[in-house]
Order: sequence, then C-alpha cells, then structure tokens
Amino acid sequence: MKTQILLLRIAGYLSLLFVVFHLLFYPMFNWENALNGLSGMNRAIFLTYHAICILMLFFMGIIPIFQTKSLLGSSLKYGILSFFSLFYLIRIVAEFALFGISSSSPIILIMCLVPMIFYAIPLFSKQMAKL
Repeated sequence: MKTQILLLRIAGYLSLLFVVFHLLFYPMFNWENALNGLSGMNRAIFLTYHAICILMLFFMGIIPIFQTKSLLGSSLKYGILSFFSLFYLIRIVAEFALFGISSSSPIILIMCLVPMIFYAIPLFSKQMAKL
C-alpha cells in the first residue's frame, strides 16, 4: 500500500507539472497571434478545450496527492485511475499520430508513460497479490 501511495503521489506531482507547463502555452506558442488564423468560433473552442485540459490535469494531480488513501480504499479507484491512465495513453498515441516523431518525442513519451503506469499499478495490485 505504501508503494501505491508513493506512485500515485509521484503521478499527481507530474500531472501538476503538466498544469504549469500548459499554463505557459499561451505565451510560449504565441497564441495571441498564432490562433488569429482560426475563426472566432474555432479559436474559442480550442481555448476552451485547453482550459478543460488544464482543469483535468489539476484534478489528476490534486486527488492522488491529497486523497490518496481515500482513493485507494474506494471502489471508485477503478474508474478514476483508469481514466487517468487512459488520458495519458491518448496523449502518447497523439504524440505520434498527430505530432509525428520529433526530438522532443522521447521526453513527452517518458513524461506521459510514467504517470500512465503509476496510475495503473493500483488497478492490478490486488489481482497480482492473489497470484
């Protein structure tokens, strides 16, 4: 159980690191000018989805850090941790399918693979203990 708590908290802190990183996207990618090529509606949709992504990453960080034992002790862990793992799996797939392979791909792969695995381990730990 202590290992699971540690893994979930590490994954939570990595998710919060992604929150900070995503908050820097607007100036880093010059979205004030770069998104001007989109229609007003598409720009609004893009920024709305980005805000929702930041909120999800924040939730994915705060819950495992501050409610670790409650999360692990609840049957909700299966839905919540599966979603968290799936979120990062989709990001890994998107890295190659949408962005292509670049020099930053290995960094993104590792930074997404670690929380994906750490969120998934508690899902299988009970089954592993029975084996």
